[in-house]
Amino acid sequence: MQAESHAPVRAFPIGGLTFLCSLGTGILWNALYFIAESEYGFTERDSLLLAFVNGILYTAVAVNAGRIVGFLERRTTPRAALGIVLLVQAALAPLVLIPNLALLWCAAVAMTALGALQWPIVQHYLASGRHGHEMRNAIGWWNACWMAATAIGLAMAGPLESMGLTRWAIPSLLITNLGAILFLTAFPAHPPRHDPDANAAHVPPNYRALLGAARVLHPMGYLVIGALSPILPYLFNALGTNESSHAPIGATWHVARFVAVLILWRTAFWHGRATTLVVAGLLLSLGFALAVGSPNEPILIVGLAALGLGQGTIYYSAIYYGLAVGGAKIEAGGIHEALVGAGYFIGPALGLASLSAGFGTPVFIGLVLGALAVGFVGALLQAGRARSQSMA
Repeated sequence: MQAESHAPVRAFPIGGLTFLCSLGTGILWNALYFIAESEYGFTERDSLLLAFVNGILYTAVAVNAGRIVGFLERRTTPRAALGIVLLVQAALAPLVLIPNLALLWCAAVAMTALGALQWPIVQHYLASGRHGHEMRNAIGWWNACWMAATAIGLAMAGPLESMGLTRWAIPSLLITNLGAILFLTAFPAHPPRHDPDANAAHVPPNYRALLGAARVLHPMGYLVIGALSPILPYLFNALGTNESSHAPIGATWHVARFVAVLILWRTAFWHGRATTLVVAGLLLSLGFALAVGSPNEPILIVGLAALGLGQGTIYYSAIYYGLAVGGAKIEAGGIHEALVGAGYFIGPALGLASLSAGFGTPVFIGLVLGALAVGFVGALLQAGRARSQSMA
């Protein structure tokens, strides 16, 4: 069935749905591992294994999102498919209140799989009917919505833990998802038609190579994010950081990432330039190296800020080039989300490898730095290709 309109979906319903779903995501990923450790006695190895399985599953579902939604679309609409995803997630969320390890695993992996299906559909609605500046602008406010919501979800972890309410955090997704469904009712049944001629006019030849560079760096960004959680406590202990400063310092990269997104949203200098991705890759890599090797707290903060600026730039670039080159299709969003999952499972895989070999955090850090170096070289080659194409 074809879309009924060329008009893009309005910002308010997409922004509202994105904010509530991302708030739930931030709560989920903080609470899940806390519950696993405090109520089920998960060791570091157990938590890494859960994260690894979640990352693998997220990647597998996201990369097949186009096929799955295509199958559903023959029976219903994209809006209905998204509604089903949100309803099933809402129904699964309270299962974690039942003290059963198998149910915890089932709820975790099922909600992860549904999240990998949810975001490509949302991105399909976001980008369809938008081109060039209009698409970049929409991606800007959309990024601001989800990053702000995720940060709020992360910030809620401390107060919930101090009040002994962490086990109720995941069931709260029942409320956030039902709220998201209210915004979904304002979506059209089908996204607007994405005119291929208008799309081609806004996609220069070097965009494909820039997309290649961004897609090499994109999972590296999430590898670093996934690696930070186990590494930060080690860094704080080594520096003797006061416990009350852990959360504010740890949030530095979130703030920096949000700032990067705001800058890219309101400016135009960055797109179409290979230099932007090279600088972003350097900020990500050097920021992580500075953070893990920091001799004091100011250097740690500088490292985390550089890391956040780099990761935010990479994310914005990857999703823009992906949706522009991919014609706003669900498959384009699926690949983008699959690379998020790849970053999330590479990190735990490296952690499990270092633990299995009998090594600790320093070796894990070395493995992450090695992966970053390989990724940066690959991105540099793609960026060079894009630069030569833009000068041809």
